[in-house]
Amino acid sequence: MQLPPGFQLSFSPSKLLCRPGAIETLAEEARTLGMRRVMLVSGTRTAQGRAMAAVRAALGDAVAHEWTGIPQHSGVADVTAMAAKARALGVDGFVAVGGGSASDSAKGAAILLAEGGTLADHANVFHPPDHYVQKVLAAPKLPIIAVPTTLSAAEVTPGLGVRDEHGHKLVFWDPGVVPRLIVLDALATVDVPAALFATTGMNALAHCIEGMYSRVRNPISEGLALQGIRYLRQALPRVVADPANLAAREQALVGAYLSGLVISNARVGIHHGICHGLGSLGGLSHGTANAVMLPHAMRFNREVAAEPLALAAQAMGVEVAGKTPLEAADAAIAAVQALQRQIGVPRGLGEAGLDRALVPALARGAMSDRGLYFNPRLASEPEVRELLESAW
Repeated sequence: MQLPPGFQLSFSPSKLLCRPGAIETLAEEARTLGMRRVMLVSGTRTAQGRAMAAVRAALGDAVAHEWTGIPQHSGVADVTAMAAKARALGVDGFVAVGGGSASDSAKGAAILLAEGGTLADHANVFHPPDHYVQKVLAAPKLPIIAVPTTLSAAEVTPGLGVRDEHGHKLVFWDPGVVPRLIVLDALATVDVPAALFATTGMNALAHCIEGMYSRVRNPISEGLALQGIRYLRQALPRVVADPANLAAREQALVGAYLSGLVISNARVGIHHGICHGLGSLGGLSHGTANAVMLPHAMRFNREVAAEPLALAAQAMGVEVAGKTPLEAADAAIAAVQALQRQIGVPRGLGEAGLDRALVPALARGAMSDRGLYFNPRLASEPEVRELLESAW
């Protein structure tokens, strides 16, 4: 595949710990980061689970407050209130436990504490068809530690999304909020349902595939994406078949981590541009939205992204020798659909519970999402609406 005409690459100064029981070292790691009064951030269900119990036990008196009401799609009001509480308590860092909403909320609060103003002041803006404005958020941020229990990879990236009061997802990009420490502890995820690993794993898979054909792709992110695809397509069926399999859970966590490294540089495309609205306005979980939309977005980009999709097919374990690039791209789409069936994720928006009357508003809202800017094929609102209808 021909490389883009020049590229740039950056990695944030994060430390990764990956081993069962790694949470036990959190107190020492937090002290190393200068964190003495931390706010724990999680959703209600995660707050009652194994990972949070292990984090509490490890950090002990360093926990100044627990903010455990993060909803599935964290909103501006939630993050603003959380930042105000953190300021009042004088916390010096956040520990986000759980899925992407916990990490995104901690990131959003760190931005507010450092930059002031409102969250909307710092959000990126995309004006279709091709004008993108990324805010520069230069103020130093409080450190964040992330303990993911799903495969969203939100903990890896400089990006985040927060739902506004109109159901639109505000998106941000700030290398300063990437967690300083990321802990992949498979032992702490054994009470997380395999079905949640399956849907969020499709999100991670989408990161890898979209990163391969992004307008700002590069050869390093491509290599990471291919390995991420291999790990995820192997691990997800194993987790679903045997939820107690720690090796499979760890492989899935590493695959998701790789996917986060991919989009930290190559970004995402129309798939995520649509999925943001499916969550913030449509009410679907981000994992479920990704599980449904991925093959449809791949098909939308098929003709302009045949070569990277052919590489994705090979990483999915498909033999492409003798196939044309378009035939290999079709094989990649078929392989993703086969994985959907194998791990039992929803395959249609109707099946997932979306109100079909929202489709026009979802198409309209997607047009302002930055994912459309990085997609290899520009899209009009009628085309986005047709894509949504195809996924029904």
